Amino acid sequence: MLDSWIKFSSIGTLNMNFRILLVVGLLGLLGTLQTQSRSLAQDVDRKSLREALAFHASFDGSADAVVQQGDGRVYTTESLARKEWTPGIQRPDVSIVKGAGVRGDCIRFADKSPKVICYKGEVLPRYEQKISGTVGFWMRLDPDKDLKPGYCDPIQITEKTWNDAAMFVDFDKDLPRDFRLGMFSDLKYWNPENIPWEKWPVEKRPMVTVKNPGFTREAWKHVAFSFEGINAADPKSTQSSLYLDGKLQGVLQGPMRFTWDPTKTAIMIGIEYIGDMDELMIFNRPLNAQELQTVIQGKLQQ
Repeated sequence: MLDSWIKFSSIGTLNMNFRILLVVGLLGLLGTLQTQSRSLAQDVDRKSLREALAFHASFDGSADAVVQQGDGRVYTTESLARKEWTPGIQRPDVSIVKGAGVRGDCIRFADKSPKVICYKGEVLPRYEQKISGTVGFWMRLDPDKDLKPGYCDPIQITEKTWNDAAMFVDFDKDLPRDFRLGMFSDLKYWNPENIPWEKWPVEKRPMVTVKNPGFTREAWKHVAFSFEGINAADPKSTQSSLYLDGKLQGVLQGPMRFTWDPTKTAIMIGIEYIGDMDELMIFNRPLNAQELQTVIQGKLQQ
């Protein structure tokens, strides 16, 4: 009787152990499948991001674009008027600095100059009617100490001028310097009465303003701005957002109209800028916060 009970108990224990091992094995398999699923989803996201990347100047060894459509060479123009385009960096104060970038080299602006470093607008995404996208890059500087008096536009994209179908980020001229995103529709669209800029109420200007943005000489900071639905028939879908290190700083909403001729539009960098810049990218659609983090963490090409 005792022997039978011991045998029954042993068999029961073995069955229980088998069940435990089976459950553990199934949980392990499930975990592996979930990990593979998450990895696959991440791969798909990166693939989508790479497909959305229309322009990339890495500044590794050269300022020419490594991803582009059309002429991706860097140019220097004589001034903001951009009447003369000369290939290459033709400013002694601008150089590629080996090993000083976020990853690899970077471009350094050591002084201000009337000459402007540019890329041709033909490298921008092919816009039919609606204009959407994201511009992102890194900066390293102390704006209050490094910049000379006056406004500074690290990047400005326009066919005409800063207040006429233009998008840019800038540092204000007053200390301590604010950092701002400007999204200016066609001048006759947003300012039909041609009211002087100084008379425009600050809260009505098409800008996002960040006070104490936290730029320093010691650390790189990522800047990105997205835009969606410019020229859309339904202005409810139109907006532009500013991010610093992937964190949303503000949103502009409302109708916007940009009239651009790609053959005349320019991507200008380093206007009155003194500091370092790296990894300039332009995407053909707005990126969300998660996608921005992928770019910031350098996982786009992985």
